[in-house]
Amino acid sequence: MEALRRFEKTGIGRMPVLDARNKLVGIITRGDITVALLTALQELYTEAEAIQQRPQHFFDALESENTSLLLRYRIQKGDFARGGDASAKLKRALLRIGSSPQLARRVAIATYEAEINLIIHTTDGGLILADIQPNEITVVAQDSGPGMEDVDLARQPGYSTATSEIREMGFGAGMGLTNIERCADKMSLWSAVGVGTRLQMTFRVSPEEACETEDTA
Repeated sequence: MEALRRFEKTGIGRMPVLDARNKLVGIITRGDITVALLTALQELYTEAEAIQQRPQHFFDALESENTSLLLRYRIQKGDFARGGDASAKLKRALLRIGSSPQLARRVAIATYEAEINLIIHTTDGGLILADIQPNEITVVAQDSGPGMEDVDLARQPGYSTATSEIREMGFGAGMGLTNIERCADKMSLWSAVGVGTRLQMTFRVSPEEACETEDTA
């Protein structure tokens, strides 16, 4: 690239090549650079063709009566610095195994909401488990406390028990479960005071994926 810049600046068509001791070791021309660029483009084109010929989906390359991929993420209470890491990693994993961008986005949004809830409302954090199967994705967020007194109330849009400090940070708007229900095909929530909470989200794998959600950040 430096040679090309000098060619354009000076108008010359060739220049000497020196080693570290300023000894002449060769000559480079515009034609040399053109050939090198064409070779690099050919390699990129060949690589792109090879990618297109790979199986379109991770599960297409496997032969099994019941195939699934289980991903596990530990979430720490109050760890806002890494809030969203698990959902982002899950989204990247889904894209890499062949999921549609729409499906990966739906799963990531719902998982992010569950992840933030674990960071804000739990005693010691919790776990996010993703069970990925060819026709269905199940994501479970679970913790061991403190639990909810009224699950139905917690599912109401805008309801939140987040402190004022959490709200000042931009979290705790009370739209987490609402956004999860909009993104997931099915959501179930179980909680008991002093025992913990288990949130399960199910996503059906289909050709067309779409999700509209409110901005909670």
